Amino acid sequence: MELGYILRRAWRITSEHRRLWVFGGLVSLALIGTRLGVSGSQWELAAQELPPEVQQPLTTFLDGSRSTTAAVVLVVLGFVGGVGLALLGSLGRAGLVHQTRAAEAYGIIVLRGGWLAAKRHLWRVFIIRVLLGLPVGVVALLGLLPGIVARLYSLNQEDSGIALLGGITEGLLCITCLAPAACVSAVLSIPIGVMQRLAVRACVLEKLDVRVSIARAWNVLREHLGRLALIWLALLGIGVAVVLVILVPFALLWVLLWAAARLTVVYSSLLSLGLTLAVGLLMWLAGVVGGGVAETFFSAAWTLAYRDLTGMGRTGAEAALVA
Repeated sequence: MELGYILRRAWRITSEHRRLWVFGGLVSLALIGTRLGVSGSQWELAAQELPPEVQQPLTTFLDGSRSTTAAVVLVVLGFVGGVGLALLGSLGRAGLVHQTRAAEAYGIIVLRGGWLAAKRHLWRVFIIRVLLGLPVGVVALLGLLPGIVARLYSLNQEDSGIALLGGITEGLLCITCLAPAACVSAVLSIPIGVMQRLAVRACVLEKLDVRVSIARAWNVLREHLGRLALIWLALLGIGVAVVLVILVPFALLWVLLWAAARLTVVYSSLLSLGLTLAVGLLMWLAGVVGGGVAETFFSAAWTLAYRDLTGMGRTGAEAALVA
């Protein structure tokens, strides 16, 4: 496997076939949306910073009799939204794999063909990612569960001493359970992530069902472990470089704009809130676009590597791409 060629080819596909960014944007949108959804503490902090005229009726509503119903509705909406984002990401991933093969084999891509292929493979790609992601989720849940139980127990105690003991127990459980579970999940997510990428490509490129795609991914991982580790490390390095070169200045710009928006609170708290939301929306859109381009490149690199390792591609001998 010629790693240098694969990376150059992936960038050429990404830069010359910008319509692929549409599928990459779907993946980026799903990833960013999921991260925002699980950042409960950030949402709680944002709610505390709302202007008094907005925060007061919100607090009254949450403390009222309808708060439980609202919480249940939010949980259900969060679950439905999470599934929707996962399906959106699966659609984008399937479209990227299919159209990367089209660019490599024919030198052109057709968005309509990509959409049709993505919809055809949508549910299989979704199920593959869910099944392979279960081990990481189960380990993380086992680490969180003792702390959640301790927290619920301490909240239901009227005795301040028992509540304090429950809080201390919760902290100890986080150290003894959550930290090891997080480490295990982080280590486990690396081979699982590679398996997910390989299984998705087996499903889309070789038209295999879910079970056979996972088995195929396992065989490819076992037979080419060293080469796959090499490309994983190379793409990790590229990702870190992108973060340092692009995202750090981007983050500094976001901080400056956010600070400028917040300073307007001197004139009007509602105006400050509106400007803060506008800055957040603009940065979110920029993140989706940038993430879409990055995901297009990474997906193309993994697709080219899979084609090479499984004998589906002619590395180094493909015809020049047609503009």
